[in-house]
Amino acid sequence: MLQEIEARYKDQGLALLAVSIDNPKDQPKIPGYLQKHNLACRVLLAGDKGVAGYDFTAASSLFVIDRKGLLAGVPSEFYFKINQELERRLPDLLQGKPTAGPVLWAIERVPQDFGELWHVPLEDAAESISIAPATPGHPAEIGILDAAHHLRRYSPAGEPLADVTLEEDQAWDLSGVDLDGDGSSEWVVLEDRALSVVDESGKTYWKYYAYPTPLEVGGFPDLDGDGRREIVMRAGDTLMALPNVPQPLWKLESLRHVKAVRVDPSGRIWVQAGSTVRRVSPGGSLLGPGFQASGATVFQGETQPGSPGSLRVFGAQYGDRIDMEHDFDGDGKNDLLLAEPAGLTVYSQDGSILARLFINESQRAPVVVLGNLDARPGDEMVVFIPQYGLVALGLKPDAGKERVVRRARLEEEVSGARN
Repeated sequence: MLQEIEARYKDQGLALLAVSIDNPKDQPKIPGYLQKHNLACRVLLAGDKGVAGYDFTAASSLFVIDRKGLLAGVPSEFYFKINQELERRLPDLLQGKPTAGPVLWAIERVPQDFGELWHVPLEDAAESISIAPATPGHPAEIGILDAAHHLRRYSPAGEPLADVTLEEDQAWDLSGVDLDGDGSSEWVVLEDRALSVVDESGKTYWKYYAYPTPLEVGGFPDLDGDGRREIVMRAGDTLMALPNVPQPLWKLESLRHVKAVRVDPSGRIWVQAGSTVRRVSPGGSLLGPGFQASGATVFQGETQPGSPGSLRVFGAQYGDRIDMEHDFDGDGKNDLLLAEPAGLTVYSQDGSILARLFINESQRAPVVVLGNLDARPGDEMVVFIPQYGLVALGLKPDAGKERVVRRARLEEEVSGARN
């Protein structure tokens, strides 16, 4: 279809360009590959005349660039209507008329007096975001693990504190927590087969290798009441608690088909094996008969841990992100954050929508975290928005009544932009 459209408008200056979506390890092989198959690097064909391995034809591969080199269309704008949408837009684009650009994100609904607090551009995509809670004498910090394996730290106001390259080049998850109780935060970095604890300079304190996979961190409770926090995690079907040295405090190896481990804000440990959810004692023993998760769902936690009126929350094991441990609007009750492709929604416990954020071109659930940045009632939201950067949302300092609808446009030329 795209080749036909190019042929139809070729005399008006329309060109179909090929951009590789391969991972960095394969990208150096592409020039030789194209030369071998006599491809001019303008069009990669699909179908019977195509080259094996380069037949990605989904609409999500399409970006539109205007004559000034500005982004005029992103993949999600063409879902299920690629032909109609191109035919509608092309006449104006080919005449060189100004384009409004795509809506990269928008706050569609927000509580009164809430809005954008600050915005920080990022050179590389954020893989994980964590808010290290404030400690006596030390304010909260925001940590970003980006696609270039950098640990970027920011103040609650979005001011950069540090940017260091981690030794862990396969890291994909980050958590900020004061493990040893000295008032400063350590950063727990998760890889496919190892867990590392690093300091604010990116130096590794220690690393724990665990098999089999997958590895999952459930949380950081103080299990023995000594003021230091342990790391509760699983490696395959084995649960364990690690103190702030790489030697397990205990291991629980009797379970099979473990799907998840969770530590709730009250410090209780939950584990789901198959469809059965049970408590685990601080010493690593199973407690009680537990309860059943429905179907293939995974227990995510409770809205008000320990409260008689608390709601149990279940969700998919992979994909969507769910958080029910934070109070977004400051009313004293935890709210439920659901992040899924194309945006996120915050619900109150009665099911009403508190906030809704649209994110254009989100192939996966947005990378987002909730946490208290300013010591006021209510938690702030920090979210990564592709091609825009890091955004903090919450109660505005001036508390002026405002309904925020934000439209952002990528103003850099494609040749100079970094994605």
